[in-house]
Amino acid sequence: MYIIICLDDNNGLAFNHRRQSQDRIVAEDIRKTVGEKKLWITDYSRKLFQAVSNLEISENPKEEAKKGEYVFQELETLDTDDEQIEQFIIYRWNRVYPADVSVEIGAEWKLTETEEFPGFSHEKITKEIYCRE
Repeated sequence: MYIIICLDDNNGLAFNHRRQSQDRIVAEDIRKTVGEKKLWITDYSRKLFQAVSNLEISENPKEEAKKGEYVFQELETLDTDDEQIEQFIIYRWNRVYPADVSVEIGAEWKLTETEEFPGFSHEKITKEIYCRE
């Protein structure tokens, strides 16, 4: 599975059981990245992806996603050692927000691709793709 997350400059993911921020250009880029494959999300994330027809809603999307499918992760930390994870796609806000949930990408992951683009509510979004070494 491919994990998609949005992080701030301190690797913060969420604060007080809520997303730190959102940007509709990021949601559109995720839609393009996923293409026709399944995008697993929780019900909490549904409003971000109203234009995506291949959504799968689950309370435990990481447990249901199969190889080659995408999971958008918003509120829970991740076990980056999970062997089922094939790739991380990280969108960075390039800001620091309050956070009480963070994600650390382990040393076994290698940054293979970086792209910067303007967001709607963020001057710059950085998209990073990590693969296992």
